[in-house]
Amino acid sequence: MFATIGDNTKHNHRKHPLIVGCLLLGLAAVPDAMVVPVLHELTVDRFGVSEGSAHYFMAINLLGAVFAIGVLALLKRRFSSSVLFISAAVLSAVFMVLMAISTSWWQFLLFRCFEGGADLLLLSIPFRLIAGAGKHERYAGRIGGGFTAMMVALAIGVGVGSALGSESSESVLWVGSGIMVVLTLIAVYLRRTIDNLPPSPLPDSNTCPLIPREWVGAGFYALDRGLAALVSTSLPILLASGFNVTKMTLGVALAGMFLSLAAFSAPVGILADRYGGAKVRFIASLMCGTALAGLGLMVWLPPEVLLVPCLLMYGVGASGLMPSAFSLAVRQDASNLVFGSLQAAGQAGYAFGVLGGGLLITVVTLPPDLMLGRLFPIAGFLFILCNCLLLLVLGKMAKR
Repeated sequence: MFATIGDNTKHNHRKHPLIVGCLLLGLAAVPDAMVVPVLHELTVDRFGVSEGSAHYFMAINLLGAVFAIGVLALLKRRFSSSVLFISAAVLSAVFMVLMAISTSWWQFLLFRCFEGGADLLLLSIPFRLIAGAGKHERYAGRIGGGFTAMMVALAIGVGVGSALGSESSESVLWVGSGIMVVLTLIAVYLRRTIDNLPPSPLPDSNTCPLIPREWVGAGFYALDRGLAALVSTSLPILLASGFNVTKMTLGVALAGMFLSLAAFSAPVGILADRYGGAKVRFIASLMCGTALAGLGLMVWLPPEVLLVPCLLMYGVGASGLMPSAFSLAVRQDASNLVFGSLQAAGQAGYAFGVLGGGLLITVVTLPPDLMLGRLFPIAGFLFILCNCLLLLVLGKMAKR
């Protein structure tokens, strides 16, 4: 009897970090999604910058992420995960308020940069909680569950941002700051659970904290986020410039994409545990690339006909990207620095996608409809090709 009670307690203790990680991850992800439907109003309309320059808002937080990685490396685990998470939530709330009251474009970007460093910690620490919350045999399923929580939060954020943005784009930042305050209070209450994980292995003093296959995992994450940048940043700007698509239509399409991501992430993660991450990754990349090629058909067909089904297909395919990447290439017991480095790689991919899309929109003198019709099919093809190359690299590593 006592053995049974002990086993059940251990089981509940193992599940508890998973719930806490999903809760923290979901709340931390909401403010980022809220700015997507009002990106044009928050940048171009508010500060009078060009549409190409508006892309900097979604890319500048990479510098803050790199700074946060440097801070984590210097601290060498001197502070607990809960202290780092709570500090990041407080700083994120402060920087969102400062962005809301900024009167200068460059000042606005500076605060966005600092907020990016806090955002990296707010995402990487919950993912470490989720990764270490159970057995390795269900690793991808847990990551898929965390991804589900994040996608539900992003869908909620897009919907809230669309509703708030119709009145004032700055109100999105104020509400985001309030969410960070709530997140801070929750993290203070749950700080023992945040810190209650087995310690990750310490790397040698002269070696990189990432093992070789985790560099490939970082490559996967960079590709995924780069593609997401085109969908969440360049696509809304091109639609607002060259197509008669309302904010509500765009918000509904993006929310549907996030909800499809949420609905399929956990089941696809379980499939990756059962059949292997490589197969899931390959199929998912094919679906994402095909969906982006479909967006290019908006040159000939109405956006109202193509936008929602293409983004839904993209969402279903993208639901398998993160669970398969973690299953293939990332240790379950990796440190906050490793998970933070993966987030930084994702931020780098996102910045590349944002800046690359912004540069093309600025430099290439094409109407928005033709730009969209050429940019997204090419991006889809390159995404499939790069995924195949990284899978081949992983296969060769496994044979050594």
